[in-house]
Amino acid sequence: MSTPKGMRAQHITTVNGDAVHIYSDKDKIILQLRHEVPTEKDVLATSFKAAVELSDEDILAIAGELLTVVSLRMKQQNQTKR
Repeated sequence: MSTPKGMRAQHITTVNGDAVHIYSDKDKIILQLRHEVPTEKDVLATSFKAAVELSDEDILAIAGELLTVVSLRMKQQNQTKR
């Protein structure tokens, strides 16, 4: 998906090389996940792109859950360092 006309685009590359794309304008927010595998690396591996339109409530729920999970992980990591 190329950047839709008039939309803001943010691209985040994940630790394993996949990508999260966020497209937004005043009316909608689209979240796209991409996993691309070069065929010379593994001809049987599946590449994909999936996009969903999210409401403001969806975004807040996802952001809240991600913040909760990372906070718990960081707390656990800090406790194991002691």
